[in-house]
Amino acid sequence: MSKNKMMKTARVYEPCRIVMEEESIPEITETQVLLKILCFGVCGSDMQIYHGKHKAVTMPVVMGHEMAAVAVKTGACVRQFKEGDKVTVEPQIMCGSCYPCLTGRFNVCENLKVMGVHVDGCNREYYAVEEKFLHHVPSDMEPEKAALAEPLAVAVGCVGRSGRIQGGNVLVVGAGTIGNLVIQAAKAAGAKRVLAADRNEERLCYAKICGADDTANTESVELKAAVEQCFGVRKADVIIDCAAVPAVFKQILLAARPDSDIILTGNYKEPVDFEIPLIQRREINLLGHMMYVREDFETAIRLLYEGKIEISQTVSQRYPFSRYPEALEFADRNPEKVMKMIIYMGEQTER
Repeated sequence: MSKNKMMKTARVYEPCRIVMEEESIPEITETQVLLKILCFGVCGSDMQIYHGKHKAVTMPVVMGHEMAAVAVKTGACVRQFKEGDKVTVEPQIMCGSCYPCLTGRFNVCENLKVMGVHVDGCNREYYAVEEKFLHHVPSDMEPEKAALAEPLAVAVGCVGRSGRIQGGNVLVVGAGTIGNLVIQAAKAAGAKRVLAADRNEERLCYAKICGADDTANTESVELKAAVEQCFGVRKADVIIDCAAVPAVFKQILLAARPDSDIILTGNYKEPVDFEIPLIQRREINLLGHMMYVREDFETAIRLLYEGKIEISQTVSQRYPFSRYPEALEFADRNPEKVMKMIIYMGEQTER
């Protein structure tokens, strides 16, 4: 591809100011693949960056880490991909030399960087990516599904943090995009019963469609009471926090049973003040969760392709890339209406 060919890129210069720019299509190294982006998803962390609240970001930055793409050029040393292959990208850049990397835990690399956060991401028409970060997707897989592989991989990785999911009672707190994918990942992993909790009744209705056995609107019922009503004396074996709200975490601690697991997968924006004895004296396992490993990504692609994941209402808005700033403004003004927004490089009609 000629050096003088141009592409559109969306770059955030300061909070709530994103600029559509023209720049040269990148040249690739011998180990990289040039991707033509088909569509990308807007994540909660993207909105954190957009608002200037992501502590790891230095502006200006090009956001975006959920994508579907097609390979249009490959470097001389690329062996597993060819021009025309449909792909998605695992956006974690790891050092490969720290202890977690050496033991296969690349997702908690001590020097981890994430595309669209620490380095520029996919909010552009073309993107140069190292071959090792790519995943093949079936040629007939819809671009939206390929872009959803990344958030589903988060959910798959999340449920893998506990050995109590299979045959267990699982409470999922927060029924947004990740929460409803976690519900389905938990069911796929053999959960006996899943309770979904949220304040948004529409999202709870969709949680039922996604496989939740029961729901609780925390505007009208305490989390502890909902857990006891749904699960009885056994209560929840695992509580998965997808909400990342300090006041809600305190409710989670009160609802948790002694000798149970709490998995933190939501991105907290501020410190949480809580009583450590509630964990220590009841031997509750508080488990952090960060993204995924490669196998989680492969599982996510397979589940989506096989139609085992309910996504009929997951994508709430679709915009063309030319209207991306407008799309972010809409998401900013209407967070309760946005589940997952997809941005298409073509002139996709908004729905």
